[in-house]
Order: sequence, then structure tokens, then C-alpha cells
Amino acid sequence: TAANALDVTLECSDAAGLAAAQALFPVATDNCDTDVTNIVKVPGAYVAGALCPEAGSYTNTWTVTDACSNVSATYTQTITIIDTTAPAWATAPNALDVTLECSDAAGLAAAQSMFPVATDNCDPDVTNIIKTSVGLVNTWTVTDACGNVSAVYTQTITIIDTTAPTWTTAVNA
Repeated sequence: TAANALDVTLECSDAAGLAAAQALFPVATDNCDTDVTNIVKVPGAYVAGALCPEAGSYTNTWTVTDACSNVSATYTQTITIIDTTAPAWATAPNALDVTLECSDAAGLAAAQSMFPVATDNCDPDVTNIIKTSVGLVNTWTVTDACGNVSAVYTQTITIIDTTAPTWTTAVNA
């Protein structure tokens, strides 16, 4: 097997790809021994990235010994794990939008305290949601541990006035 032929780069959420990469095995030949299938794999531990724990690598190595006890050079496989996928919003678009009567102070306070929920393909803790408010439009973004930034989630609070005025002066006064 050619050097680096078993190297792969996978998204951190690709469990099937990782399992397939870990199952790969190089093939060896020998000038005299026709059966060099006693290849010994030393699986490497996961090494997390310094800034992004969801991204890192595995380094697996193999050696093979022929019938005359000659040991091959070490064959190395590097499995690189990356995270290029931004967090997504679990809260449906427009789910936090509300229309309130202008006199509904409690409803406005409740609407302003709403928050969307985010998920990420690799980072289990995407609670660092940042809210920005301009008038009655609130927006949020969230960043995963690898620096991938979500799309903007928007909430629109609409204030209406459907109540007719009433007279405060007594009738016939």
C-alpha cells in the first residue's frame, strides 16, 4: 500500500467514515515470504486540537514481520478530524415572533425574554448564544468550540393597537 494512501480527513460528525477509516489495513509484500499477513496494528489515541477539541487526529501504525524475522518499516495512517459545520437552530424560524397589543407590558417582557435553542454536529455545548436587539427585532448567533458561526436567528415583535379610545369624561357632565 502506497504511503499516505490510507490517510483521510473527516468531518467530526462522520462516525461511519471514522469507523471505515479505522478498519482500513495496508497490504505488505516480501521478496521471499509469500505470506506476510501477520500485520500488527498499533491504534493511535485521539489527539484533540489545541483550540478546537472536536477537531484533531488519530495516528495508526503497522509493522509486519516475515518468516525470517525481518521487521518492516512502520506504515503510518493519519485520520484528520475537522469541524467545518456551523451550529444550527433547533427553534423553528419565526417560532418566537409575536404580535402584541400595545398595552400588553407583561406580554412584551415575556417576548423579550424568549431565546432560541441551538444544536451542533460535534460541540455538545452551544449555549454561548449572543443576542442583539434593535427596537423590537432581536437577533441571535452562536459559535461552536471550533469557531463556526451559526446563521442569524431573528425574532420580530409586532405591536398593534386594536382597542378604541374610551371617554374619561362622565356622560352629561
